[in-house]
Amino acid sequence: MTASHPSPDSSNIEQAKALEELQIDQIHPNKYQPRRTFEHGSLQRLADSIQVAGVMQPVLVREADASGGGTVRRYELIAGERRWRAAKLAGLSVIPAIIARASDEESAEWALIENLQRDDLAPMEKAWALRSLAEKFSLTHGEVAGRVGLDRSSVTNTIRLTELEPEIVALLDQRRLSLGHAKALLTAPGGAGRIEMGRRAAEEEWSVRKLERMASAASSAVGREAPGVNGKSASPERALEKEAGVRDLEQQLTQYLGTKVELNVMGKGEKGKVVISFFGLDHFDSLMSKIGFQSR
Repeated sequence: MTASHPSPDSSNIEQAKALEELQIDQIHPNKYQPRRTFEHGSLQRLADSIQVAGVMQPVLVREADASGGGTVRRYELIAGERRWRAAKLAGLSVIPAIIARASDEESAEWALIENLQRDDLAPMEKAWALRSLAEKFSLTHGEVAGRVGLDRSSVTNTIRLTELEPEIVALLDQRRLSLGHAKALLTAPGGAGRIEMGRRAAEEEWSVRKLERMASAASSAVGREAPGVNGKSASPERALEKEAGVRDLEQQLTQYLGTKVELNVMGKGEKGKVVISFFGLDHFDSLMSKIGFQSR
């Protein structure tokens, strides 16, 4: 069960000061802001509302590092970047703000909590924000979960999305694959084969359940030990002895075909077999076409 998110107000930030009016240009975004994109239409609607009614809720800021010099005091957002951006879009020169003392860790936590409450944070933005929080401040997944109001397994499973290849992340960002598809792909072996599986899932509009079956089959195929000399299972030590030239050829074939290719060399290297992974009859036909084979 997912825990409720704590409310990102100033009550838990050390020595929050009274409400002030700050120049918008004195404020800059939170360096730990998990959101990388702000939908323009949504910002414009908020800006239109601000032009009519003003900023109804102050932003939360902290004093920025003054090491860069200058006489103008600068502030970094803790929470409220959408309001700040919309206020700028609406043409405001000042914005109501609460100035608080907050550490980097607290600032990162509150920025993430605020966005989690909105429910429209992109899956990869959420994944990288949780991973950054854990790595930057040396927190366990359980500790991160306690800070942001999620259960530990949810944090771990979300962070695992950062293991996906950029090609799959792009499909997820484009909404050609859902979060369910992404989680299913995590169960498949990484690399070119997984990329090809994700591409086909998007192009052919596979259901999550179908992709889960394909990913499970791919994982099982890779998990089986390849036979060695005389049909016996090859030991891990024997697998590591495979010549660099064979490994390089495997990689080249994998990249060319877009699926996992394994070369099992036997004896003195004069014989063996080629194992090509495929994930459905259409994928099989595509592979046969790539190697120049046409059925009669």
